[in-house]
Amino acid sequence: MKRSYLFSGVSIALLLQTAVYAQPFQKVSDLPLAKVREIHHYFSDPKNRVVPKKIEMPTRYSWQHTSEFYPTAQIVREGRVHPLEKDLDAKIGSVTFYRGDHKESVQYHLSNYDVDAFMVIRHGKIVYEKYNTMYPNDKHIWWSSGKVIGSTMLALLEEEGKVDTQKPVSFYLHELKGSVWDSVKVIEVLDMATGLDATEHDEPKHDSRTNPEQKWYRWAASIEMFPDAKNRHEEPMDVIRSMQRRTDAYEKFEYNSIDTFLVNRIVERVTNQPLERYFTKRVWSKIGARADAYVAVSPQGYSLFYGLMNSTLEDMGRFGMIFTPSGTQFTHKPIISKKVVQKLQTQPHKSMYLKAFMGRSMMKKFRENNMTNHYQWDAIFNDGDMYKSGFGGQGLYVSPAKDMVVVWFGSNDGNSNEEAMARAIVTSF
Repeated sequence: MKRSYLFSGVSIALLLQTAVYAQPFQKVSDLPLAKVREIHHYFSDPKNRVVPKKIEMPTRYSWQHTSEFYPTAQIVREGRVHPLEKDLDAKIGSVTFYRGDHKESVQYHLSNYDVDAFMVIRHGKIVYEKYNTMYPNDKHIWWSSGKVIGSTMLALLEEEGKVDTQKPVSFYLHELKGSVWDSVKVIEVLDMATGLDATEHDEPKHDSRTNPEQKWYRWAASIEMFPDAKNRHEEPMDVIRSMQRRTDAYEKFEYNSIDTFLVNRIVERVTNQPLERYFTKRVWSKIGARADAYVAVSPQGYSLFYGLMNSTLEDMGRFGMIFTPSGTQFTHKPIISKKVVQKLQTQPHKSMYLKAFMGRSMMKKFRENNMTNHYQWDAIFNDGDMYKSGFGGQGLYVSPAKDMVVVWFGSNDGNSNEEAMARAIVTSF
């Protein structure tokens, strides 16, 4: 999808091969007051907040200013900012990858598609960066790239013996006792392999996000991410209690944000604190972040890390570094142990991966069939690299072996294939 510029008649500056900052009039934060007021008026209608079929300026603005449209909870940085040194490598711009059936270079792609910002970190140093529609200090929504926040926190609790992933979900979330969740293990939720209905992409009519009768839609409406078209006024856990078993666990990798929602609630129940506070304590306060981050909160007070985490791009990169050897530069010891990273990389149920929507989608994007998923990561490669996608062109790619992190924010249809570009960059080293 070719870039739709903020204003007609604006020509984009040529992309340099190192750090690139687009001209001020291209930045979403520089929109004039009248346009900002128009966008706020647009989103005052709840039906305009649903997942868009076409990414236009109101959506692009809201993705960089989520706190103007939803209540949020803060994820607090502490101490001094830990600067990431720069060792810019112009050769990265010449790396090529497949986008569909043809090849194009990193430089060409970032000049012609709706990538809001892009960064490559190697051995703890920024080796490539480009900001198109945002400034380095601007914050952007992660969408589903944020799903691995809760799963990482749960993995830390598991390492400490505070969570047993073989126990049923209802062992930790008592409000689900007496429902199908008595038969669903925590590990099955982590791997999105529960075998239950109300999936996000794999219902028979593929209408989970558009049909108000679907349980997944009803859950989204209960946390006010979708309009309550039928005026049901349901509570999230009541909708989740109504889910039913369709197959045995681990038959398919069936992507579902409801699973992430439950992972996050388990972390909160075990720690007796909101996830944003626990995440602050265990990670964000330790990485020398550039700024506080924030996450949208539902009317019930649930932090929505399944998709509404917001931060600067550089801080997203710092988060990715905690899975790599360079993460020790923040605290002089690992924030996440090598043992936990290895757990994330090891999935014993590989045969389920290509049997549903997300696995097949990842295979098509990466042009590889040797992947799996685990602990909310969408793709785990044979070489141990890990990838988590986000709706609308967000991405987090981590290579522990190469000590590299690639992160990006986008405002597109999610089919521009930045994930394949990230893997091509990493494998070029």
